[in-house]
Amino acid sequence: MTKSLTLNEEQAAIMEGLQAEQKYINPKYFYNHHGSKLFEKITQLDEYYPTRTERGILQSRAEDIANLIERDALIVEPGAGSCKKIEYLLPALHPKVYVPQDVSAEFLKQSAQRLSEIYSWLDVVPVASDFSEPIVIPERLRKYRKYAFYPGSTIGNFEPEDALQFLKQMRTLVGDSGGMILGVDLHKDNDILHAAYNDKEGVTAEFNLNTLSHINDILSSGFELQKFEHMALYNSQKQRIEMYLKSTEPQEYRVLGELITFEQGELIHTEHSYKYTIDGIRQLANSSGFTLEHSWLDENELFSVNYLQSV
Repeated sequence: MTKSLTLNEEQAAIMEGLQAEQKYINPKYFYNHHGSKLFEKITQLDEYYPTRTERGILQSRAEDIANLIERDALIVEPGAGSCKKIEYLLPALHPKVYVPQDVSAEFLKQSAQRLSEIYSWLDVVPVASDFSEPIVIPERLRKYRKYAFYPGSTIGNFEPEDALQFLKQMRTLVGDSGGMILGVDLHKDNDILHAAYNDKEGVTAEFNLNTLSHINDILSSGFELQKFEHMALYNSQKQRIEMYLKSTEPQEYRVLGELITFEQGELIHTEHSYKYTIDGIRQLANSSGFTLEHSWLDENELFSVNYLQSV
């Protein structure tokens, strides 16, 4: 669309997605304050294996990971959210500084404060910024050896070329002597994947629908959440889970002077999650200026935690 003078960049970007042939909403709009709380609830669901599986790896392999990380370093975590996963590693890694970054400033502030109270020896320096922006390390902290911590399956939310670009940015951030701890979801049975994104309690559905509530606030729009439903499926050709919001009836809305229409059954693409093999992770690392030093898997090989070293 042609950007109107009345729209800011964020509004224009959302409107562009809603007026595309295949409508889409950037998945960053999952994460307003309510969305962040819902995601924390998702991670505790029985069906959602990634969080508990990764937690088991981090807890059981913390000392092994620490053997590859310099003590008294700086750990930066993009999209840190609750900052809870770093706690599985803090006693073993014992970094000097922890820099969590997240778009939800209020949620990040609360998380950072909680962490500071638990670990009095740790300098916690939160950075509230959009995920798409480079993380700026304060000048006083740049003397420390730097490592990125990117747990969860978030790397799978990127298109492959964007995942490569992100890792290149992390390589620039940590420098020649740094490294990265990277969580990656692995290829597995379709039934396990389907259940993980279609939980029986409907929390993932609420999380997905909350995206419309978030953009209603930004656009001053009136999308009616009850007229949309959550949909998640596995695209075997692209080897990724895809999430959508499906319009349950024909509907139209006037938003910032533009008419947005939906046919019955029309989909808004909100997220996808690629699944990797270890060889695929190795190729991604090599292409971005890292080398894959080690991978730790759970006994069922559902998930991986990987250490990437700058080269």
